[in-house]
Amino acid sequence: MGGSILSKIKNKVFPLEDIFVYELNEKVVLSLKEQGVFVCSTVFELCEKVDVIILAIKPQDFNALLSSISSVAKNKLIITIAAGIKIATIENAIKGVRVARVMPNTAALIGEASSVICFNSLTSESDKQLAINIMNEIGKVVEISEDLMDDVIPIGGSFTAFEYYFYKGFLESSLKRGVPFDVAKKLLVQSIIGSAKMIENDDRDINELISDVCSKGGTTLAGLSAFEEGNLLKIIDDCATRCAERSKELGK
Repeated sequence: MGGSILSKIKNKVFPLEDIFVYELNEKVVLSLKEQGVFVCSTVFELCEKVDVIILAIKPQDFNALLSSISSVAKNKLIITIAAGIKIATIENAIKGVRVARVMPNTAALIGEASSVICFNSLTSESDKQLAINIMNEIGKVVEISEDLMDDVIPIGGSFTAFEYYFYKGFLESSLKRGVPFDVAKKLLVQSIIGSAKMIENDDRDINELISDVCSKGGTTLAGLSAFEEGNLLKIIDDCATRCAERSKELGK
């Protein structure tokens, strides 16, 4: 995710010479240097050089990192993308810090991420606009209150995996019934794109959009009956609930 953000913001939001990176993976370090990105030898050095710090690390590594930069990150703007890590955790570790908490998803790689963002009380309007500009480079971003952050993860940060899983099921079923892979992939991908655009551009209730595809006694209703018999909506609710609950656990 850090690499996706970097690739979209360099020479757009920030000139390349104003971007500094700290990275542990040696292969990534070599790649960054080949791109002309300045790679710092320590995270402490990075925080000394910059005014805006993007923390693109896993939640499990967060507390140790905050402890290591607490003295040098005071009064700076921190943008964090770690799932479950609350703004208060960062505020308690680093005094006077301005915080933007973001949850993007992996579609950032192609500039189509669905992201949500929230801020602490110390962020200025210019801080907020800068963070939003960064996130807009990797897709679309919506500002929310922090109390919603865990509950939107199933439909934001994690949703791409759920969509891929749905695609996988229909793909495997099609192949089993003899549909060639290239045909199945093209039809499924375009159907996903078309359905998403219909939801985005058609103001009718989702039940009406579903009904529009169905004919009495037809093929679509026959397929939907399998969803109803298997209580798919309950399975989806369980999936989303477990996803949100895990985010809350990570923040403890």
